[in-house]
Amino acid sequence: QIHSETSAGKFVDELVTWRELGQNMAHYAYRAGIPLGSLQLVPNWAVETLRKFTPARGNQVDLQKLEAAQSPDPVWNAAQRELLRTGVIHNYMRMLWGKGIVRWSNGPEEALQRMEYLNNKYSLDGRDPNSYTGIYWCLGKYDRPWPPAREPFGLVRSMSTASAQKKLRMQSWLANLSKQNC
Repeated sequence: QIHSETSAGKFVDELVTWRELGQNMAHYAYRAGIPLGSLQLVPNWAVETLRKFTPARGNQVDLQKLEAAQSPDPVWNAAQRELLRTGVIHNYMRMLWGKGIVRWSNGPEEALQRMEYLNNKYSLDGRDPNSYTGIYWCLGKYDRPWPPAREPFGLVRSMSTASAQKKLRMQSWLANLSKQNC
């Protein structure tokens, strides 16, 4: 366990609420003829703000480096190694993982393609509506704008390794991954 919150309510929220959001999204997307993996499922405000801040990004990382866990962020790399070796990433770290991909991509289209590719190739729950719920959350779905706009996310909620370290027992998680050769 790397998260300091042990609330049963949080567990139920993840188990029921977010699962149901994913199932609902997949059902209505299918009925509307929208494939999972489409930016049509992301709110317009989020797509627009991510596109607006794309030109300001100068720190793209190519997909092969991301896949090999060779980003500029050692904590993100640990999450990717965990995914590669176990097929899962701790829930909170999975959000950080997705936000990192948004940060290092050339716009929301590329970010979505990269998250979908890596998730579906390596994650045990790849292609599941739950996975898409997490992917789309990283792009602003199921959320609201978070002003003021800032690079590279615009009004989409940002997330960083520094903020994760404040919320999580990061050293414990990293030590556990090391024991697992991740």
